[in-house]
Amino acid sequence: MLDCRPMSELRLRFSDGDQPDLVVGSGVHALGRLPTGLGPVDGEQPWLLRVSNDRRGLWLTVADGLRGVHVNGRPVQHVAMLRAGDSIHVDGGELLLVAANDDRTAAAAVAGRDPIGNLRLVLRGLGGTHHGRSLNLEKLRRIGSASDADLRIDGPGIAPQHALIEAVNGQAVLRDAAADVQVNGQRVRHALLQAGDQIAFDVQHRFVLEGPPPAAAVPPPRIRDGNGDLADDAHETGRRHWTLRVPWLLLAAILLAAALSGLLLFGAR
Repeated sequence: MLDCRPMSELRLRFSDGDQPDLVVGSGVHALGRLPTGLGPVDGEQPWLLRVSNDRRGLWLTVADGLRGVHVNGRPVQHVAMLRAGDSIHVDGGELLLVAANDDRTAAAAVAGRDPIGNLRLVLRGLGGTHHGRSLNLEKLRRIGSASDADLRIDGPGIAPQHALIEAVNGQAVLRDAAADVQVNGQRVRHALLQAGDQIAFDVQHRFVLEGPPPAAAVPPPRIRDGNGDLADDAHETGRRHWTLRVPWLLLAAILLAAALSGLLLFGAR
């Protein structure tokens, strides 16, 4: 499934720290070997990877003959689709695709009650032992290495109760994380989640949240001051509506006049 939801900004973060983040805007971005390590190169230099950002999504292309490229631990030989939060290993280094999201850690009110919204939210495994499996969020889900965890994962740094994910009125929330969890490449301990988010508990255990996109917020009515501007706006809106109706009224009047003329003409005969 293509991840077509808008991102505020996508960046490639280099693990060695010598290279600044590369903003992945629209177009093709080539990466090759530099004296300081892996980094962006121009079209005239040899390249190892190309990252293309277009209306179809984000795509990784591997140079012919290059081996040892992995995305989230899975080998890639030619082309792979990318999403925010993916980890790319190449040439002994790591690239992390990071989404510079809005602040997900801030509390947000859930608009209205949605009792069946929780049933439409599903965690689907992208890697590790849970690859391809799905877990709905109809109830609070405990994630960790404990034998009775709803989503049991093992690995270095995974606590018995590593994190909790629950859905409230159709809004998924990550909370009470015992260690940092990556959401679209950003390290958090608690966060609001949206459909399409990638949640990584380590390199292997990765999940994507699937569900309906968040409802668009309805802008509140404009209230400028007490000088009658709002009433003027309403009057202006009514006048625009009347202007749009005038051509139809004129057309109806012309047709009615033609019908009456025909009736009088043929009736007189």
